[in-house]
Amino acid sequence: MRIRESGDNRVNFTEEFTKLRNYIDFFRALAGGLILFGNPDWGVESCFGAHDELNPVSYDDFIFQLRVVIITIGVLFQFIRFEGRVTYYAPLFYFAGLGIALCGLGPGFFAFLLVWTFNSALPIPPAGFLSVYVLFIWLLGMLFRGLYDQHVYVAVILFLLPVVVTLMARRSLALFNKKIK
Repeated sequence: MRIRESGDNRVNFTEEFTKLRNYIDFFRALAGGLILFGNPDWGVESCFGAHDELNPVSYDDFIFQLRVVIITIGVLFQFIRFEGRVTYYAPLFYFAGLGIALCGLGPGFFAFLLVWTFNSALPIPPAGFLSVYVLFIWLLGMLFRGLYDQHVYVAVILFLLPVVVTLMARRSLALFNKKIK
């Protein structure tokens, strides 16, 4: 049994995969991302499916920006918590579900698998975990979806947001460990 020292905030595979909350976050992000953005490979239409025939280009740009704003608000609510003071949590499984929804099953799943493989070899804190995950999702997204896929860029920027915010605030990302009484 691995004993953790006080202040050790490295991401632990066993602890994270035994939390029911992580699976709820994963499926919530996957469902939300698929509802907002859709996935033609899976036959899932976006909830913003209608097109304006008079001016389709500006309408599509507006709808894409609206989707990004909605998903950004979701990410902010997921990683920023107010518990007497502001606390930043690493939404690892939320980003895994969102990565699959935005980038597709191949890049999303393999990036998550690769980051856990990397983490098992060299345990890292949550900010490092998310940074490595962003690198994998970006590389695999470009490989699977092409260099100019906007969804991959949105995922990369959103997934870096908690890391950048915590670096600017000079705070660390925490892992959510709510004990049931």
